[in-house]
Amino acid sequence: MKKLFILLAVCLGTLTCMAQSPLNFGIHGGISNTKIKVKDVPTVLKNGSNTGYMFGVFARVNLGPLYVEPSLNYSHKEGEVKGDGYSSSLKYNSFDIPLMVGLHILDLPIVKLRAYLGPVVSFTGKLKWDKGDFGNAIDNDKTMWNGKIGVGVDIWKLTFDIDYEKGLKKFQNDEIKIKAPRSFNFTLGFKII
Repeated sequence: MKKLFILLAVCLGTLTCMAQSPLNFGIHGGISNTKIKVKDVPTVLKNGSNTGYMFGVFARVNLGPLYVEPSLNYSHKEGEVKGDGYSSSLKYNSFDIPLMVGLHILDLPIVKLRAYLGPVVSFTGKLKWDKGDFGNAIDNDKTMWNGKIGVGVDIWKLTFDIDYEKGLKKFQNDEIKIKAPRSFNFTLGFKII
């Protein structure tokens, strides 16, 4: 019985030390709800939102109550445009590198509540309409900048984040004005270390 108690105490102590580690690495993935607005088109348009996804890796450097969290993610995002009798989705894929700076609002050994913000640089391919109503693929700058703000909860090694991300510039297109994308992201992660 003593051996079992000692083993349990060592395991609990190890988990507590890992939770307080100054450096964490992990994997995460989630879904996004993206809205891309199209403006100044002769017909009446409704701009909707579509669901996309992302997955990637993250590192977190804990600096007392503050932390810095760079990530590398692959994202697929879509925005929907509806008109009289038709609809089309604008789709694009990107590699995103967010650099979040955060604050531990609640910092207990097993549970943490966080708030964060920071820039996101995205390397995108061509933007494509799923139907030909608005033309073919749109050549845009390959590098886009976004801003992100959010909150997260860590429970043991699991992380859950909700954030809002807004593009800082419009997509380039001579025919149609396409505003910068906005999205809400829901992410679930696992800290490996």
